[in-house]
Amino acid sequence: MDPLTDIIALLRPRTLLLGNLAATGEWGIRSPYQTDPTFYLVTEGECWFEPGDTDAVQLCAGDYLLAAQPSSPCFVSRPGAKLVLSDAEFKERNTVDNELRVGWGEGPTTRILGGLILCDPANADLLFGLLPRFTHIRAREDVGERLGSLMRIIVDETRAARPARDMVLARLIEVMLIETLRRDGARRAAPQGLLGALADPQLARALTHIHSDVGRAWTIAELAKSVGMSRSRFARRFVDVVGAAPVEYLLAWRMALAKDALLHSQKPLSQIAGEVGYQSASAFSTAFSGKVGCAPTQYQAQGRG
Repeated sequence: MDPLTDIIALLRPRTLLLGNLAATGEWGIRSPYQTDPTFYLVTEGECWFEPGDTDAVQLCAGDYLLAAQPSSPCFVSRPGAKLVLSDAEFKERNTVDNELRVGWGEGPTTRILGGLILCDPANADLLFGLLPRFTHIRAREDVGERLGSLMRIIVDETRAARPARDMVLARLIEVMLIETLRRDGARRAAPQGLLGALADPQLARALTHIHSDVGRAWTIAELAKSVGMSRSRFARRFVDVVGAAPVEYLLAWRMALAKDALLHSQKPLSQIAGEVGYQSASAFSTAFSGKVGCAPTQYQAQGRG
């Protein structure tokens, strides 16, 4: 199994389009605080993005931006422009023909399309660990062209009432995330976390072993031998890149799979326990409670409620 594919599938991503912004002249707009990842595509003109803690970044037509962690993004006609909050009342007053229109004075129009990526709450934190706070992909990059095409298909699919629309949108969002992750991993000089491990052939093989047989009681020695490394070198390299020991990663992945199964399947507790490597439901419940903070049955009741 491909670990990255496994994780994206477990996120169960879907999208909710936030709408179109049309800005002219002097303008600045701040989005309400979003806990879900948000994506933006500049479809016309140019503007500046202000992250808040670093210098403003210029965006041009075709540029794509992904805010992967909770934030309140700001877009302006020039750095330092006056900001207005784009809350529900502001949108209601200033929306014309399905466009949120802002700006004072004359000048070229900039248009931005925005949307949310809604991940399954059971494992939404997995995405936060994969991506930096903001990812800016320019239109001139190869992946920028592909993302622009994907965005146009997403918009078209969202506005149409075709059969299986939700499934199509989910797959499109999965592809969009994978394209972003591939590019981010390739651009970082020394990527860390899962992307860093997948860029390392030996660590990538070890992760593939774990994901392919999550129920196995893997030891450091077994994993090291399977990828042709000494035990000590493998353990040190894994921790340095992934940020957790191999056994800790295995436990975290088991719990991620268990949370997904508890919320999205009708399997009995004993079957879920066996599939993620525990010989009894009681042993699984003890491990789950220690990692998640509540018993599996309680987690299942709260999640489904």
